Amino acid sequence: MEPFKEHFSYANARKIAAEIHRAHPGFEMTTFTRGLEKKLAPLELKQRMHVVADHIEAALPLDVPELFAVLVKALAGDGKHGLRGFAVWPLTEIVARRGLGHFAESMDALAQMTQRFTAEFAIRPFIRHHREKTMRQLHRWCDHPNEHVRRLVSEGSRPFLPWGGNLPELLDSPYQTFDLLEKLHRDPSAYVRLSVANHLNDFSKGNAKLVIDTLTRWRKAAPRDPHLEKLSRHACRTLLKNGHPAALKLHGYGSADSLEIESFKLHTASVRVGEKIAYELVICNQSHQSLRVMFDYAIHHRKAKGTLTPKVFKGRVKDLAAGERWEIHGAHSFQPVTTRVYHAGKHQFEPRLNGRVFPAKGFVLE
Repeated sequence: MEPFKEHFSYANARKIAAEIHRAHPGFEMTTFTRGLEKKLAPLELKQRMHVVADHIEAALPLDVPELFAVLVKALAGDGKHGLRGFAVWPLTEIVARRGLGHFAESMDALAQMTQRFTAEFAIRPFIRHHREKTMRQLHRWCDHPNEHVRRLVSEGSRPFLPWGGNLPELLDSPYQTFDLLEKLHRDPSAYVRLSVANHLNDFSKGNAKLVIDTLTRWRKAAPRDPHLEKLSRHACRTLLKNGHPAALKLHGYGSADSLEIESFKLHTASVRVGEKIAYELVICNQSHQSLRVMFDYAIHHRKAKGTLTPKVFKGRVKDLAAGERWEIHGAHSFQPVTTRVYHAGKHQFEPRLNGRVFPAKGFVLE
């Protein structure tokens, strides 16, 4: 699989420039390409995006309203030409940089751009600097006919957004974004509902009671809505991984006190980066009643300084009758990913049942 950073390779950057030139023949291609290839080579994805945005701005010396009009004109339409996907990210970055003094033009541009990629990162400076105006705009977008614009409402206003910069002030009461979630939690789009769940999961890390109470109220108000159960599980994923009692109860999991691991082994004592480590467990419900069981596990990754830090991974769920045993076979991959750096040395595999932590087994990552 091609690294994500190649979305902004020199060749792809030139394709972005060609579409902008198609929209505005005055776009200075020579200015755009000057020194660009050399700058991009050593950089990763987000850094490359910023450099491409720098060069677009340099090649389009226009006033903001005219600049934004050109960028929107370069977006993909119904034909084969125009920008979509990651190629739109530098355009949203330019709106975030230049648009704070041009609110209406910025909102119009972001509403168009988010339908081709996402403007969730670009909306955040406006929340930070123009909170009330932006919140009013987000409320209006809750009724937008396009699901990508509605999804921008909940995803762009999350307190903690990967790559987007945190807005911890949104965690303070009064919870301004919850009025948005009230409008969107039964949205017809699964894409939007997933974003609502992500938003709630952010809040769960600092105010679990607020999230549990909100989900309980929603489910009572619409007990036959089949989508709320899935939204609720995803919103509580951090609480469930941590064994939060109210979250476990809300989702039908009982106490882990009567669960025992009768056997647990790893198939190898060491594994190389790029390989998988296989595991198997036998779990027994020792109680006199059926019990819904959630099996997760944590890999304690070795960090650069030699310390171990756990990362919890979702396993599977099963309803066990009284006295029933459950044999689990699986494998954990150490395939390289862009979001994690592996360090050789001792690691640990730690089973978790309904949030209860069981003794870990060690292995070596080579």
